[in-house]
Amino acid sequence: MAKEFNIQDWQKKHLNEQGGFDDRFKDAMSGAGFSDDEQDDIMSRDINKSFPSEPGDEPNDGYKAARAFIDEFREITYKKLSQEDLDQFSKEMVLHFLDNTTAAAAAKIHFGKKGL
Repeated sequence: MAKEFNIQDWQKKHLNEQGGFDDRFKDAMSGAGFSDDEQDDIMSRDINKSFPSEPGDEPNDGYKAARAFIDEFREITYKKLSQEDLDQFSKEMVLHFLDNTTAAAAAKIHFGKKGL
């Protein structure tokens, strides 16, 4: 009978053998372009919460407010804009939201998964 695989045992053994996980993670984040402040913000998060939130997480008030705002934009504001104006509007909104370290980190992860 094959021995049952335990991921926690494997992680304890292999992560400890390869040096501190925090150090390797910070090195990887530096290589990905995260600033020291962004790294500190990410590293200080509760490890029991997914980052950024994963599908299936319970939507909180921030998520619900964002979705309502997006729906309103699509129904009202977007319809009033030409394609050129919509492109400029979208660019300005992205730049506005990227001032937040969590949003910037989510964007880096999003584009990293796409290889961009």
